[in-house]
Amino acid sequence: SLCLRDVYTVIPEAAERGKPVVLRCMYDLENEDLYQVKWYRGDREFYRYAPRDVPPIKVFPISGIEVDREASDAQQLTLKEVTRRAHGRYTCEVSADAPSFLTAQVHGSMYVVDLPKNDPELIGLKRRYKPGMKLKVECISYESMPPANLSFFINSVPALSQHVWHRVGGGENGSLWTAYSTIQFVVQKQHFIRGKIKIRCSAYIYSIYFRSHEQVADEERVVRPTITPLPETREAMVFPIHRVSDNSGTTVEDNASTRFLQLTFLVLVYYTVR
Repeated sequence: SLCLRDVYTVIPEAAERGKPVVLRCMYDLENEDLYQVKWYRGDREFYRYAPRDVPPIKVFPISGIEVDREASDAQQLTLKEVTRRAHGRYTCEVSADAPSFLTAQVHGSMYVVDLPKNDPELIGLKRRYKPGMKLKVECISYESMPPANLSFFINSVPALSQHVWHRVGGGENGSLWTAYSTIQFVVQKQHFIRGKIKIRCSAYIYSIYFRSHEQVADEERVVRPTITPLPETREAMVFPIHRVSDNSGTTVEDNASTRFLQLTFLVLVYYTVR
């Protein structure tokens, strides 16, 4: 039966430029001894671990790759402050000792990236919208290598592709890239949830970087005009007074005047009580 089994690498998909990175080569020798482990970038060997050698570690310089000897061993390889030249295909070669001298190779690729210094930025969202209005928002992720991938979400649901446009700028002579993405659509009633619409932009670069920025706009309420009731009016009744003479020397006009004053007083008291 084979004594060298379960050989695989653990290599990050991407590493940030200027930061250390750890690569691992895992294997099971069962009851055999290890003869040596070699690491290649492309087809060039740059690291070897042989437990019987003194010292056990040997490093073969490659431009852009610096090995941290103190943090490397038979299964772990640590690179210091990786540069863009560290980008590429890595191979781990494991060999068992006598008598089998079985050898296995496993591979993996690593990209070296420059990450954005800030989260993506959203520009253009208004404070309020109502159904029928056009919504247009731009998302920008500045200065990275490669440019970030941008995605829009409306209320946490991915936006329709026909509503989104992408472009990139920069990248001349090895400079960093800026990614732009624009979403535009006509707002519908169903876009509002509890009177709000949420727009989110997410930026990612391989599996090493993921950031989001979300903004919220309110639904513009339609204010219906209120009708103010007219003040209540009352009609006044006017009674004609006829002058008629009598034998006592007083006139009916005098008596009617007295009664009119009394009636006016009663009317005023009535409306005051009400």
